[in-house]
Amino acid sequence: MKRLVDLTIEDLTATPVWRYEDGTGDDALVAPANRDSLSRADDQVFLAATEFTLADASKHLGFCFPVDDSGIDYLQPVIVPPRGGHVRFWFGGPVPPEVLSEQWKAVGRPAEEVFPVNFRCLVPVDGSIVIGVIPHVEFSEDASPAGDFDALSDSPAATGQVASRIRLADGSFLPGRPIKARSVSKSRTNTDERRNAPRHKVEEMTVEFSQEALRGTGVVANISSGGMFVRTPRIPGTGPLLRLTVHLPEGRTLFLTGNVVRSGAAPALSTSVTSAGFGLRLSGDSPDYAKLLSQLPDKSKA
Repeated sequence: MKRLVDLTIEDLTATPVWRYEDGTGDDALVAPANRDSLSRADDQVFLAATEFTLADASKHLGFCFPVDDSGIDYLQPVIVPPRGGHVRFWFGGPVPPEVLSEQWKAVGRPAEEVFPVNFRCLVPVDGSIVIGVIPHVEFSEDASPAGDFDALSDSPAATGQVASRIRLADGSFLPGRPIKARSVSKSRTNTDERRNAPRHKVEEMTVEFSQEALRGTGVVANISSGGMFVRTPRIPGTGPLLRLTVHLPEGRTLFLTGNVVRSGAAPALSTSVTSAGFGLRLSGDSPDYAKLLSQLPDKSKA
C-alpha cells in the first residue's frame, strides 16, 4: 500500500490496476490489485494505467479512474513523469499559473506543445477501451463554455462529430461544442460504444446519508441512470458503502445504496449554497429510482 501521490511509472508498469483504500488528497492510499480488466459493477474504486499522447506526439504514462467516464472530474487523468510528481488536468479550484508551469516542466514541454492531449486507458472496462481528448486544464469553478472534454470507447462507431461536456463540482454540465473524435482502429474487436448517461434536472430533494460512523444531510443536484451528485459540506469517503434516504417532493422516500466515486470541496458560491459535494454510483437496481428517472426532463437536452 502507498500514497496515491507517490505512485511511480515503475508501479504502474508492474501493476496496471490499483485499488483505492482510504484517505483523501495527499493522504489518499492505494494498493496494487491483481486485475487485468474492470467493470462498472465493481463495488470498489480502481485506477488504471493510462497512456497519454501530447500535441507534439510524445507519449507518457499515467493513470485515470476509468469506470465512470462521464466527466473529467470522475476520470481524473494524471501523467506520472519519470522524475516524480504528478501532472494533473483537473483541479477542484483555480491554481496559480506557476503551478501549471511547473507541471509542464515535469514533462519537458511548454504548454503549447502539451495540448490537446489524447489519452487511452490500458485496462478495459466491461470490454471497452476508454479513450478521450483533453483540450486544456479544467477547474471545477470554470463556468465558461470554452472547456471541451470527450471520453469515448475505442469502437469503430465512436468517430465523427461528438458533443463534449464537462461536469462541474455542483454536478451540472458546461455546454459542449462539437469536436472531432480521433479515428480508431476498425480491426479491434470485443468493444462497445460508451456513451454518457443523460443527467436530469431535479427539484431540490433533501437526502440523509450514512457511511459507517459518518452521518450527513445534503441536497440532490442531479441524477442519472448510474447515480447522482449530492451537494453537502460533509463529504464521505470514496471507499465504504453509502446508504441514502432521498426525500421526494411528493412526500415519498427512496432508500438507496452506492459508492462515492468522486468528492469535491469547491468554495461555496454564496453564504447559503455550497458547491461542495460528492458523486455517487448506485449499487443494485431500484424500480422506484427508475420510475423517478422516467418522470424527469433530460438536462443534457435542456
